[in-house]
Amino acid sequence: MTDADWELIQRGSLRFYEMHPEKEIDVFLTTRNLADGGTDHDLGLVKQVETLGLESNLVVMKQSHSTMIERVCTPGGIEADGCFTTESNLALSVRVADCVPIFFWSADSALIGVVHAGWRGTVKKIALRFTEKVEREEGVEPHRLFYSLGPSIGLCCYNVGKEVLDAFSETWPNARDFFTRRRDMTYLDLRAANRFLLNAAGAREGTSLDLCTSCERRRFYSHRSEPGKGRNWGIIIHEDRAS
Repeated sequence: MTDADWELIQRGSLRFYEMHPEKEIDVFLTTRNLADGGTDHDLGLVKQVETLGLESNLVVMKQSHSTMIERVCTPGGIEADGCFTTESNLALSVRVADCVPIFFWSADSALIGVVHAGWRGTVKKIALRFTEKVEREEGVEPHRLFYSLGPSIGLCCYNVGKEVLDAFSETWPNARDFFTRRRDMTYLDLRAANRFLLNAAGAREGTSLDLCTSCERRRFYSHRSEPGKGRNWGIIIHEDRAS
């Protein structure tokens, strides 16, 4: 099992979390740029991937809380909430601001992938749909997959309404395992729900970055704490070091 750790690195004025779960695989997570007084922080991805040298290799998903998962072979935009590739030097990106970013890789194949899992995607089991799709299309069985969770809103802060509890209860027999009642409010543990799906499928967890975006809103953007302020970007790439 991989034991790679996340490190906080700085390149110029920008800071990233970085992990190298396998020799040629890099995972990056952007942090909030407090010096940026603008409002459209999504556009900041271009500057950040330029700093990383990935601007010509980027795959950007137009996310809609669906279970759409696409295989990609070239850079560009796609409509999906998950994607994967077996091509080297493709930077798969995901944008989040409380939802769970899930990064996937295999130690014995070239496959990498990323998933955007908010509560709607989680209740539809998008993480499980990912493992099923890569097994069906690429022959990569779930027990050959590793995954890592990036920062997301935690059980500590994610209070939800009855409609969310009802949506889980309709399709998850163990739904209440992921909800907690405190002070007459209901809290959802999105991270635990996605871990349950992936561990049950046989995937193995690498090092996750267990930070709450709402608690750590000076470090990350949080839609719950500051709606519309910006997004955190996650990127995974399998680099061909010889190219």
